[in-house]
Amino acid sequence: MNMWMIVTVETELEWPADETSVPFMGHTLILRPPDGDSAADVRLQYEHPQSEREALDTICRFLTALSWWHRRPARAGLRIGCTAPMRGGKGGYGPPLRRNYQLPQAIQSPSDPEARIALALYREALSVQNTPYQFLGYFKIINVCYPTTKDQIAWINNTLPQLTDKTAKDRISELTASQNDIGDYLYYSGRCAVAHASTSPVVDPDNPDDVFRLSADMGVARALAEYLIENELGIIWELSR
Repeated sequence: MNMWMIVTVETELEWPADETSVPFMGHTLILRPPDGDSAADVRLQYEHPQSEREALDTICRFLTALSWWHRRPARAGLRIGCTAPMRGGKGGYGPPLRRNYQLPQAIQSPSDPEARIALALYREALSVQNTPYQFLGYFKIINVCYPTTKDQIAWINNTLPQLTDKTAKDRISELTASQNDIGDYLYYSGRCAVAHASTSPVVDPDNPDDVFRLSADMGVARALAEYLIENELGIIWELSR
């Protein structure tokens, strides 16, 4: 039986102003703009029940590719499986719309499983509306290639001089004045302090000092994650622009 997999989208990235078909990973996705009380969505026809999982996977990979391309969040909302292309309700906001919507070939999902999970984690981090967990999300991308504490700290310290993002460089300059080992600081006072509550330090989400500190460190964590995706996993952002 032919069915539709429909996923509503809350996003800050551009979306087609008219219903648009987009080829992706050998499939044809259909993107619809918001309409009245209906949210923007992306849908894909599939054969039920054999390819339901593949349909959802394809849509999620598409949103991940868009998130990397635009460097903006792309939050999947309602997931609807139905025989007709029905609509879902709006979330908090809709995407900015664009005419003549096109998707470059370079945005296709990579075959390397490490690159795929890194991009998925990048979209997740961008889309999280919580400062501590967004910071942790960027750190998880480093963990894809560097599994141990020692390796992560060493990689961070070796990579910091290579970063070109102004926000990250300004924060690194500030940290250099107070931290002898920035990699160690980011790992233990950032990553571990968010992920664990049994050891000190612990990030208290009600403590403005913790939230402000992580917000300041966020640009470094994001720049590190983007550097790894581009330079070690080979997903070059500029090539997809």
